[in-house]
Amino acid sequence: MKILFLHGWQSVPGGVKPTFLARHGHEVANPKLPDEDFNEAVRIAQAKFDRHQPQAVVGSSRGGAVAMNMDSGGVKLVLLCPAWKRHGTARTVKPGTVILHSRADDVVPFADSEELVKNSGLPASALVEVGTDHRLADPEPLRKMLEACGSAPEALNPGDVVRVVVRKTAVFGLFCEYGTDEILVLIPEISWIPSFASCEQVAAVGDELEVKIVHIDRERNKIAGSLRALHPESDPWHGAWRLGIGDVLEATVVRWVEKADRCGDAGGYLLALRPAALVMLCGQEAGRFKSGDRVAVRVTAIDARQGKVTVAQVP
Repeated sequence: MKILFLHGWQSVPGGVKPTFLARHGHEVANPKLPDEDFNEAVRIAQAKFDRHQPQAVVGSSRGGAVAMNMDSGGVKLVLLCPAWKRHGTARTVKPGTVILHSRADDVVPFADSEELVKNSGLPASALVEVGTDHRLADPEPLRKMLEACGSAPEALNPGDVVRVVVRKTAVFGLFCEYGTDEILVLIPEISWIPSFASCEQVAAVGDELEVKIVHIDRERNKIAGSLRALHPESDPWHGAWRLGIGDVLEATVVRWVEKADRCGDAGGYLLALRPAALVMLCGQEAGRFKSGDRVAVRVTAIDARQGKVTVAQVP
């Protein structure tokens, strides 16, 4: 879905809210609007609207006033604490507009949005009270913004491949977010090579992963995802790709692990020999590599029964 996001006064493109929309699969146009010239801000927004042809316009604070003063045709408006009394001449909004506002807002009074709803003849349900401040950047208002755009992703099905955001890590798995859905990736589904005893060694909150949906329990609202299922070609035990002792491979650094169980609880680097084929490189110092670096390693031991692979850096 294409969305035009108009930021507020003294704000910049790429903030929490447009980034949240983009992370949930939407194509977000987020132009820089000048603080000092409201009419120029409206002109820039209108030009971006005409080129981008969005299905929704989201305006935050002063950006909400910009959205009200441009010609958006029949496209839906989602206004976040709109500062319509301070900027522009528009005093009403079109049918179907949704307004999100916090009653605790100390910048734009909540009563302004109540008045805007009344002026526009909108139903009371058009004003959604949410959040604890003017920014509306906490999880609940962000989800409400996503819902207001009419942008909830289509229902998932087994076999779908989606890009998710890690929201919580646990020993046994990663709790990930895709739109309004929670997807759990259990530890056996992360790597074909068991190289860690806790998923907290694999990812951090905010990391993005591409996973394949492997199971959906609609009655219990449970969704399971897998990296292994997305990369069957990385299976070194049953597929065409096989590892042997002495093999030299170029691996990609995933992250530094402060306390890696495979390194006797010392620090180590988690490496990807291939996507979903992870190993731990021990005997290294923190800061030597960064994520994305390429490192040549040699396979020094293989335990096919337990599915373990040990590697050492090639001098």
